[in-house]
Amino acid sequence: METVSVTLQQPIRQFVEQQSRERKIPAQTMVVELIQLGFEALLKEHYQHYRQGKISFGRLAQILGITTWELSHLLEERGWPAYNLPTGT
Repeated sequence: METVSVTLQQPIRQFVEQQSRERKIPAQTMVVELIQLGFEALLKEHYQHYRQGKISFGRLAQILGITTWELSHLLEERGWPAYNLPTGT
């Protein structure tokens, strides 16, 4: 895991502070959760482009900054097919 420093804009900072107080978790944990949610949303969006044939498997891996091998495992963890072949009619 890597440590990074970020500056949060006002509404995001307020949200993080409010959620961390309400959930009784450190603000850092809340930020990590938000980043993970954002990653999952982007992954789902780009994965749909791949399944629709708009981008290749290699391009999907490139967008995510990982190897195709890592992408295979990432999709497998979510139970998502790593192929975009059309289903039978």
